[in-house]
Amino acid sequence: MFVSNPLLLLSTPADTVTLVFLLLVPVVVIFLFMVFVIYRIRREQQVRQRESELREQTAEMEMKALRAQVNPHFIFNSLQSIHLFIQKHDHEHAGKYLLKFSGLIRLVLENSEHKEIPLAEELKALELYMQLEQLRVRNGFDYHFDIADGLDPEAVYVPPLLLQPFVENSIWHGLHHRASKGAIWLRFGKRADMLEIELKDNGAAAPNNVDPGAQPMNSEKRKSMGTSITRQRLELLNRTRAVQSVIQFEDIRDAEGTYAGKRVFVRIPLIEED
Repeated sequence: MFVSNPLLLLSTPADTVTLVFLLLVPVVVIFLFMVFVIYRIRREQQVRQRESELREQTAEMEMKALRAQVNPHFIFNSLQSIHLFIQKHDHEHAGKYLLKFSGLIRLVLENSEHKEIPLAEELKALELYMQLEQLRVRNGFDYHFDIADGLDPEAVYVPPLLLQPFVENSIWHGLHHRASKGAIWLRFGKRADMLEIELKDNGAAAPNNVDPGAQPMNSEKRKSMGTSITRQRLELLNRTRAVQSVIQFEDIRDAEGTYAGKRVFVRIPLIEED
């Protein structure tokens, strides 16, 4: 006899349960697989969105840093110095100053287009900046670069415009107040997979009767803003590279405890050319 419904062939309730179970297993597996795929897609979307947000934050910080370094006040002072040379008919110094100024602006704009630049390029921009400021500081100052053996400035990469705020602070909050010529030392070394940078100056503390007009406009605001931006840039670097960058500040004091300068210590990931 022909039976059209196969369920009628099941002789016991156990057989029915078994058949239902076998029919449900593929459905459950397919459902779980779809849930997993949807979860993975959403998770990847969240990761991509987070990476996009980090890139946008990084770009924003870089632009803030650019505006903080080459600020309108610095440009105004530089052009004013060139104007004074011209007024004094010192065309030779005016020409040299203008060449250095234009070279610095070009370097800053070019370097700001990159996430990292060779250390050699960063030092070139710093040197131009310090040469310009040497002409504006009352008693002048010298600067020294000390690069450890085995550290190739052309092969080591750093975020652009990273050190200029610290150099500016040393000049206008330390060396500017000295009664004689000052100095800045920059030392570069490496420890394991980190680049270590030490900046040291022999500046003097600001006297109580300092003339506010003798310092750059809004100098205290610029000091805190430049340092804050650099901290934010390093925090982003820590998050994107899963490292622990460091900035430390320390007063230097002589044997009598008198203020004798400032030391800044920076540790960032060592990025070397492949």
